[in-house]
Amino acid sequence: MHSHSLLFPRPLPIHIGFVIVATLLMGLCYFKRRRRYELFLIVGIVSTLFVYLTPQPPWFYILGIEEIALFVLAVIDMHKVYKAIDEKEKAKKAKETETENEDSPA
Repeated sequence: MHSHSLLFPRPLPIHIGFVIVATLLMGLCYFKRRRRYELFLIVGIVSTLFVYLTPQPPWFYILGIEEIALFVLAVIDMHKVYKAIDEKEKAKKAKETETENEDSPA
């Protein structure tokens, strides 16, 4: 019988499996797009395994703060990335509209 953690209600082997799969998928996304928030998420995913190292409260709280900080950093970076993508698309669309207006007879 596997022991369960109160912090992660699945057995350790299943948690390790989830971490491996999620890390591989996020790693593939990072190598494809090279976005910084994907690295923040990879570090956050892998660091969930530190819950099993020590159940003592100070380390548990430090891990929680680290997870929250990584999540906030990832969300902020995602917002910046997608805002920049939207601005590029708007600029491209404006340029296309401008080109169409120049090509059409007045």
